[in-house]
Amino acid sequence: MKQSNFWFLFSGRLFSNIGDSLYAIIAMWLTFQLTGSTVYTGIAGFLTMIPTAFQFLTGPYIDRANLKAVLITTQFLQFVLLLFIPTLYYFDLLTVHWLLLIMFITSCTNEFAYPAQNALLPRIVEKNELMKANSYMAFAYQGTDILFMGIGGALLIFTDAPLFLFMNAFLYLMTTFLFSRLKLTKTRKLPTGKKNFGTIFRAYKTDLKEGMTYAKSTLIPRIMVSGIIANACLMAFMVNLPSIAAQKGSDGLYGAYMAAISVGILLGTASANTLSRFKLGKTTIIGFIICGLTWITASFVPSTVISIILTGLSMTIIGATNVMAVAIFQRCIEERLLGRVMSLMMSASAISAPLGSLLGGFIGAQFDSTYTFIGAGASLIVISLYWLTQPLLRELPKPDQCELALDKQEDWREKKSS
Repeated sequence: MKQSNFWFLFSGRLFSNIGDSLYAIIAMWLTFQLTGSTVYTGIAGFLTMIPTAFQFLTGPYIDRANLKAVLITTQFLQFVLLLFIPTLYYFDLLTVHWLLLIMFITSCTNEFAYPAQNALLPRIVEKNELMKANSYMAFAYQGTDILFMGIGGALLIFTDAPLFLFMNAFLYLMTTFLFSRLKLTKTRKLPTGKKNFGTIFRAYKTDLKEGMTYAKSTLIPRIMVSGIIANACLMAFMVNLPSIAAQKGSDGLYGAYMAAISVGILLGTASANTLSRFKLGKTTIIGFIICGLTWITASFVPSTVISIILTGLSMTIIGATNVMAVAIFQRCIEERLLGRVMSLMMSASAISAPLGSLLGGFIGAQFDSTYTFIGAGASLIVISLYWLTQPLLRELPKPDQCELALDKQEDWREKKSS
């Protein structure tokens, strides 16, 4: 592992995700406070998630771009954007419409940052260390959520949210500095010749088509079905959390639930290396049905404390299988295609999340927010049953045996064409 580059990337991601965790929980709550409506929190969820559905469009650019420049630019933009919220607030100009617009633009910048990080990791880490490196990166993502979403929940009670968002913006300035310390070799460039807009656009279309063609010939579309189901139901639940917390009588419960969910995912992430000794297919089937039943129980149990704990525990398998699946993809996908294929995957898995946010917001406004609680748990059981009925998914191997997955994939293509 190229230590200095990896640790600058890891540290940058760590600070960036601390900022994201604090910003996400406070901005969503601020939306609810400005409007008092789950419809607007649903719209906020929609606007922050819809850019991810189009992340596949960034893939060809990421594969050709200077990844260091992409990371620096996106983090500095987030620094500037977050300063707008407290500035508008203190001049008494902040409305929910301004807040939603800033949340949308900030989300758009992230759709360049995360694929760039994913594409960069295999370039600075040896293949046999990808599993370990992905665990570290996942920890940087989920570990920060545990502590700082809990802190965010407490800050909603004791701290002025716009002032804290002002201080939070400077975390992205720190991230900008850390990414500027990366020392990378030059990335692949466009073919030589006149590089006018037409040339660049034709090359972009060629790269995008190549990535789509490659992805369609793999098991990726089948795997993404489960992501689509889960994201829609989980986002419907998330946008109702401020309302659920308010119904239970405490602002801090919003942060507590969010922190518990992050703890659960972190526990799964930490156990990914241990669970990687088992086949991904069987781990997903057994784990998701157990977690789904646990989540549904959490929606009915009278004790709020037990409900929070069960909700967190139900997310453990998601954390573990995410790390295992990413490790398989990074080992098996050609490096030159990695940026566009990974962005296609993220777009596919996220395409239903914005719709889930809108639907969840209207369900919470018209009925009871707890319906989305039950639906999120049920979605995990549906995913388990889906994998159980798909032989190729059911037999997915261990992350370090991706060659077996490729062999099964070839057999599937041959049967499909015959």
